[in-house]
Amino acid sequence: GGGGTPLAAGIEAASALAGEVRRTGRTALVVLLTDGKANVARDGTGGRELAAEHALFAARRLRADGVSAMLVDTAPRPQPAAQRLSEAMGAAYLALPQADSLVISAAVRGMADLRA
Repeated sequence: GGGGTPLAAGIEAASALAGEVRRTGRTALVVLLTDGKANVARDGTGGRELAAEHALFAARRLRADGVSAMLVDTAPRPQPAAQRLSEAMGAAYLALPQADSLVISAAVRGMADLRA
């Protein structure tokens, strides 16, 4: 945690990996752990506003590609930025303060079972 967060680049990398998994006939599920606060744009420049726009664009593209996803909000309190990102991805949303590792694991397994 902390430091630069190129969130759009991370979502795009996850989307590319999910595409490779799907091309082999397997089911892909992206699980993104974030507070949703992007601060590095796609081109590597700083600035929260542009970085957030890029992250939302990447999230919408992931959804349009039909990739199943879950967003785990890692902030101490649920963050609107993470919730917006989850909605843009069409992802299940899970706030970390209400979830321990067992809850997260069960939620991921449950989603994977639904997608298989």
